[in-house]
Order: sequence, then C-alpha cells, then structure tokens
Amino acid sequence: MDGNLKFSALKQKQRAIRADFPETMGLRVHRAISWVGRSEACDGDDDARFLFLWIAFNAAYADEREFQSIAPGERAAFLDFFGKLVALDDDKRIYKALWQKFTGPVRLLMDNRFVFNPLSYE
Repeated sequence: MDGNLKFSALKQKQRAIRADFPETMGLRVHRAISWVGRSEACDGDDDARFLFLWIAFNAAYADEREFQSIAPGERAAFLDFFGKLVALDDDKRIYKALWQKFTGPVRLLMDNRFVFNPLSYE
C-alpha cells in the first residue's frame, strides 16, 4: 500500500481535527480508523485485510439518517458517499485497488446473490 495513509498517520490527523467534528461523526471516524489499523496487522492475509478495509469503509460512510423521519436507504447513502470519494480520487487509487489488486474478491462479492443482489435495488 505504498502512497496510502497508514493507521498512525490517520489517527494523528484525526486527533488534530476531531474537536471540530460533530459527536456522531467523530465516532464513525474513530471506528473507521480502528478497522484500518486491524487491516494493517494482516500481513500476508489479503482476504482478511480486504474485509477489515471494507468494514472501515462502511464505518466511515454510515450515518444517522436511518434514525431520521425520512431515511434515504442504505444504497443511496453508499452511492452518495462513494461518489464523493471517487470524485476526489484524482489518481484513480480506488479504481486500481478494486479492479487490479482486489479484482478476485470484488468479483466474488458481486457474484454472491446474498451479498449483492441487483434485482433488490432501485
């Protein structure tokens, strides 16, 4: 993962700016960074590393909209958050990670009807 931010750098940055976070956002960021740390401990186990990074991603984009009177749905929240990430990813690191480094696990997830069922989404 050369060129990517590591747990220690993310944690340091989070500590420096967390006072400005809303409480719920601070908790999400803390959880996401913790899962990034778990992924770094998976030397040689790419499957576990991918899963921990996926959990970190979900922790980061999840929000409290489900507790509000009008919930946009999990897929809408995911698409909104991921769209923002992709728009900011000038070096195409997300694309390269998904389709070059983790192409096998991503394709397995997409082919698993219990994980990704396109017919159940709008």
